[in-house]
Amino acid sequence: MPGIDDFDGKTALITGGADGIGAALAQAFQAEGAKVFVSDIHEENLKATAQRLGCPSALCDVADADAVEAVVEQAWNELGSVDLVCANAGVALFGSILETPREEFDFCFGVNVHGVVHTVRAQARKLRETGRTGTFLLTGSEHSLSLPAYLRPVPMHVYTMTKHSVLAIGEGLRAELGPEGHGVSVLCPGPVTSGLAENSTSARPDSLGDPPNLDMSKMEPKAIEALMTAYLPSEKAAAIALRGLRAGAFVIPTHAFQKDDVDARYQEMVAGFDLIE
Repeated sequence: MPGIDDFDGKTALITGGADGIGAALAQAFQAEGAKVFVSDIHEENLKATAQRLGCPSALCDVADADAVEAVVEQAWNELGSVDLVCANAGVALFGSILETPREEFDFCFGVNVHGVVHTVRAQARKLRETGRTGTFLLTGSEHSLSLPAYLRPVPMHVYTMTKHSVLAIGEGLRAELGPEGHGVSVLCPGPVTSGLAENSTSARPDSLGDPPNLDMSKMEPKAIEALMTAYLPSEKAAAIALRGLRAGAFVIPTHAFQKDDVDARYQEMVAGFDLIE
């Protein structure tokens, strides 16, 4: 996949850009000479980030396809074009596959899966209309690659389902748009200080009530301690993302320990193939 040699003069739209990884991406792109447009559902944080960066912005719920279409159109109008779209908006959800209500599934999938699809569809349509090539950066998670071993006692399995889907979206998008010269990367962050939990709570529809509690009682104390020390600043995750974009990497992990889970999953796959006679 072609990498981005130089961000200077590029234009980028970042969803979920009010804080966390999204705001850090916008700041990192700006520092490299790019023009940015940020969108988010959280009005106060979005306004503060846009003022700090001196960039255009717009409120947007990515679960709403029409709203995403409008924001992509606005970003093109404000920036002149959009070379890079970062489908970064996402929410976390704690809960069991067997017990989580359907409405909770719909909320999490609406943002994490449909929101990504809405974003890449709207951007791909503009690129094809204008005959331009571009790059898509999808924010997945370490959950995109495997259910993290240290989190298996904690029921985040619906969230894991959505982040597996983001990787699949990336693979499909690469197959569809790669031959046209477009780049596709999936950022797969491990623990990052991003405000995800707080933002996920405030983004919930009132009809869902309070979010399920995070029960870490089944986690080993050493695992909790390791988790707490593994958190990266959002700015560090953004720097890793830019490095991956320059290299044209499809999967961009942020923590070396993620490879242990990937290796374990691969070995399980190999063991299954070994059973074929």
